[in-house]
Amino acid sequence: MLIERSAHTALAEATLHECAAGAFRLLIAEGGPGCGKSEFLKRFLGIAAESGAVVLDVPGLPGDRATPLGLVRRLAEHPALPDRTRERLRLAPAQDAADVTEPLRALSISAPLVIAVDDLHHADQPSLRQLLHLAHHARSARILLIGTEGPYGRGGDPLLGTELLRHPGFRRIRLDPLSPEGVTRLVGTLGTLGTLGDQQADGRRGAECFAMTGGNPLLLRALLQDRWAAPDTGGRGPRPTAGGPFHQAVAACLARTGTPTRDVAGALAVLGPSATPALLSRLPGLDTAAVARALQVLELSGLTDGHRYRHPVVTAAALDHLDADDRRLLHERSALLLHDQGARATEVGEHLLAAQPTAPAWAVAVLRDAAAEALVDDDAPAAIRYLDLACRACQEPPQRAATRIALAAALWRVNPSAAEHHVGETLADLHTGALADGDTAPLERLLIGFGRLEEASRARARLEAAGHPHSGPGPDPDPARPSVVHPCPWPVEPEENRPPPPPDAAAPREPWDETPGVGTATAIWGIPGHGTSEAAADEAERRLRACPLLDGTLAVVANAVRTLLRAGRTAEADEWCHRLLKEATTRRSPGWEAEFLAILAEIALRKGALPDAEERARQALACLPGRGGSVLVGGPLASRLHAYTAMGRYHDAARVLHHPVPAALFQSVYGLAYLRARGHYHLATDHTRAALRDFLATGRMAQRWGLDHPALLPWRADAAQAFLRLGERPGAARMITEQLSCARLWSDPHTRGVSLRLRARVAAAPERPHLLTQAVEVLQQCGDRLELARALADLGAAYQSVGESVRANNVRRRAWRMAEECGAKALCDSILPRQAMCGGDRPDPPGRDQGAGLSESELRVAILAANGNSNREIAVRLCVTMSTVEQHLTRVYRKLRISRRQQLPKSLIGPVGTPATNHKELSSF
Repeated sequence: MLIERSAHTALAEATLHECAAGAFRLLIAEGGPGCGKSEFLKRFLGIAAESGAVVLDVPGLPGDRATPLGLVRRLAEHPALPDRTRERLRLAPAQDAADVTEPLRALSISAPLVIAVDDLHHADQPSLRQLLHLAHHARSARILLIGTEGPYGRGGDPLLGTELLRHPGFRRIRLDPLSPEGVTRLVGTLGTLGTLGDQQADGRRGAECFAMTGGNPLLLRALLQDRWAAPDTGGRGPRPTAGGPFHQAVAACLARTGTPTRDVAGALAVLGPSATPALLSRLPGLDTAAVARALQVLELSGLTDGHRYRHPVVTAAALDHLDADDRRLLHERSALLLHDQGARATEVGEHLLAAQPTAPAWAVAVLRDAAAEALVDDDAPAAIRYLDLACRACQEPPQRAATRIALAAALWRVNPSAAEHHVGETLADLHTGALADGDTAPLERLLIGFGRLEEASRARARLEAAGHPHSGPGPDPDPARPSVVHPCPWPVEPEENRPPPPPDAAAPREPWDETPGVGTATAIWGIPGHGTSEAAADEAERRLRACPLLDGTLAVVANAVRTLLRAGRTAEADEWCHRLLKEATTRRSPGWEAEFLAILAEIALRKGALPDAEERARQALACLPGRGGSVLVGGPLASRLHAYTAMGRYHDAARVLHHPVPAALFQSVYGLAYLRARGHYHLATDHTRAALRDFLATGRMAQRWGLDHPALLPWRADAAQAFLRLGERPGAARMITEQLSCARLWSDPHTRGVSLRLRARVAAAPERPHLLTQAVEVLQQCGDRLELARALADLGAAYQSVGESVRANNVRRRAWRMAEECGAKALCDSILPRQAMCGGDRPDPPGRDQGAGLSESELRVAILAANGNSNREIAVRLCVTMSTVEQHLTRVYRKLRISRRQQLPKSLIGPVGTPATNHKELSSF
């Protein structure tokens, strides 16, 4: 079915009637590839045959131009010719066109003669001369010569241009692509027929199809075939794919155009959104007129809209016409042209990437600028590609080393292990002198970020020894060039919101300054402020509000969150960490995600939520490619070790210790947490000497790096436990005294509570209950339920040692319940060993003797009810409705065969109670 071709058909029929009346007529149907020229010609020839005309149709073939009289010879073999006419045409010499004219004139006497040539632009010159001779010397013959050709015919050949226009019977029909309405009709018709679609197209779907095909009927049918091949489009329009019917139809359209048009099509695909007629004429080496004609052909074919391809599949098909070498050459020339015109670095960089594996020397600076732009747009993979190519294009070692530093900074976002690999290579350049002095500061910044403080110190010593002007405080005198490590100035709080500096004091350096200063590592990884937990937390909050999350500030931001946690502001730390994790996820930076997930694992450990800590640590490790190439694995591995050890899952903990770690971990701050966690595993598995070695090694490293603070790393408390296990009480007492001395200004309840608990272990038996009661009261403020359970367990043992068995029993029940809620099976077993649960003087697990048939939720409600809590208080405490509480109590009464709460077993009393009850219980201690 022909759509929007009725006027064209009517014109062709009128021309046929004029021919039948005794006038030679010439009719040319012109249109882009795939616009229906052949279908229109076939339809018209059917009408002509029905009217009684003799139809001689012959196609023009792409190879005809090289075969003289090839078209005429095929015409002479047409089966509709009488034998005598066929013989005369066969004998016609090439130089005598009259021998072709006379037989055809004679044939038209009995009936109108229609000579049809599809793709007339492929015809050879001698055949065209014969046909033109016929047109000029048989003007009264009843002959209609009709042909089809593409736009611009034979590229401006005057033989088909001027000569045809001179003929009085010449007519031209232009077959344009379908309009949006015509596309909608065709889509609806095909859907109704059920040949290619299963739904009738509406206006919206027709508009979508027009936007992708430009109204080209061939492309439209192919597009609908793509939809038929994948009918589940969710009610949307067709979605063509590479290699599908639509892709093949585009390739066919391009194949029907001339070589210049295909060259321009390839150049247009290479340039993409940057294409302009001026650039296109410079790229393939064509003149401006030829480029304009080619662009017109592409638009008439429905492939382009202006200077843009209508769909990525069209672009892919245009690129398919280029071989690999031609494509690389076009991309390289495009990069140079765009660079000369001042295009964005990312535009130039994409062409340089496509022209790999090599890049010219001038491209290094452009690629580095492109990487900086990509990082601002949070496209780290693109930045990595730019910088990787820049490294390969560098010709001088200092330039390559500087580019490698930038590459490491970009890789930190997505693959920290690869980033550290490049840092290691750059360190080798530093030692060999291949690193320029001006690039030492960015390297130092990276090393500080990875926690490799000793190597950062050596880099700084090299910078100061060279007398580099940026080694001290002060701005960079050349801030115009953006840095990949530190791409933009830092917004800080308004001056009126910041405390004024003391008089006559030098301007303080922020830890996120571009050039690291003296003490930058300690400022980032240490305890900020003036020694108190309140000052440290306030400074951490200021940093979090003033410092954005960027490549050069990850360590600053992450350690500010850790400072909030260490200062006892667990809720604020958790809120900031979730906020930053969401930002890292939004900005597609898995390396950053790993850092904040590791901190969430630390927060869960501080809360005593061991399963949550293990899960967060597992998620952090999943964000790190490879199996252990980055020092960042130290944090999540340490959290998993702590969690598994506390849960009594020693086999799982041993598997964590077999996880590969880089050698650099033990020269990094991240290795401190790993060593400490490994020490606790050794302590729990009775390898006390190994545990002590790990704890003391941790302390030596912390002292060497200026990070010796109980809130950062309570290694003295850890060592004290090992000394106690070895029976060396003086060593334990010394460690505990030192820890309390170091933390004299630090008011964090967690650090103080742990220290008091350990101090009680070396105190005389009568003093222990008092010290442990203080520890319990302090730990209740910090939210660490696991440490609170440990303190309660020690308090129960202390009461037992002084003969207060009833009080000891109640406290240990409460400790057991709290340890069970934390998932700390090892602590539960130490409080109530399994072999003693069936008898002896140790208390039974709370409520298990007479509540064995109760579910966990029913048992929790029963315990609270037995401790005197009302239904409303139970609902508030458990965050459920009163109806839920009543339903649980009804089931409890039925299972225990009682009728009211006063009959609840006495064994349920004591493990937990209201906060007021807990406070009264502690006061009675």
